[in-house]
Amino acid sequence: MIEAQRMLKSSPGDDVERFSDGDAMSERIREWLDTPEGTMAHYPAWGHNLTPFRHDPLSKGGDLDVLMEMAIARKLPIDVEGIILQGVNVVVMDIDLCRIEILHQFGFQAEEIRL
Repeated sequence: MIEAQRMLKSSPGDDVERFSDGDAMSERIREWLDTPEGTMAHYPAWGHNLTPFRHDPLSKGGDLDVLMEMAIARKLPIDVEGIILQGVNVVVMDIDLCRIEILHQFGFQAEEIRL
């Protein structure tokens, strides 16, 4: 009984440390970019929203990269808690390959994803 009372005195928020440094934020962004929206079983709204751009012709110098940047800037702060976006850049590298560059409060991160 005493052991049970001792365990009830603390809350999970007090016992679990949540990392909030640059490495932790980079990992959250990487995971977000690796997870298309609608693929997480218990939270289908979580993940990147770039799948609708899959069938659009990606070309260098087109307007599609700007639309992708706007989609990321709108959705990423909703899904990744605590991120403060300072910049988003999408670079089309090939017909189905993009380089996503994200500047946030802890630094800069670049990831390549295939659509």
